[in-house]
Amino acid sequence: MVRGNSAGLSKGRVGNTREASLWIRNNNLDEGVITFGLWLNAENKKSLAIPIVMKEFAEGRKAVLQDNILQKEVIVNIVEGIPFCNECRSNDCAHVGFVICAEQLTIQSKIE
Repeated sequence: MVRGNSAGLSKGRVGNTREASLWIRNNNLDEGVITFGLWLNAENKKSLAIPIVMKEFAEGRKAVLQDNILQKEVIVNIVEGIPFCNECRSNDCAHVGFVICAEQLTIQSKIE
């Protein structure tokens, strides 16, 4: 049995796709934010050990993500500043949380 911390995340190093699935349990915005942090700090940004990887980002329009848990490409469209995940048919899943962080990072870098 895997025990998680208070954020619902497993402890320890993620080593493969099966283990990557332990990082996202509830598919919510918070888990997308955490996953973005994992991706941002990863040495290999395309690693299968990271649950979600950014493949393409068109600021204010769309993001193409690789979901290593679902093992498929996921498109998040941004319409009038609001991201919407085509895979989950939702605006509050982990994919959207990931994209919100990418948008904020882009805006922050323009300000500085």
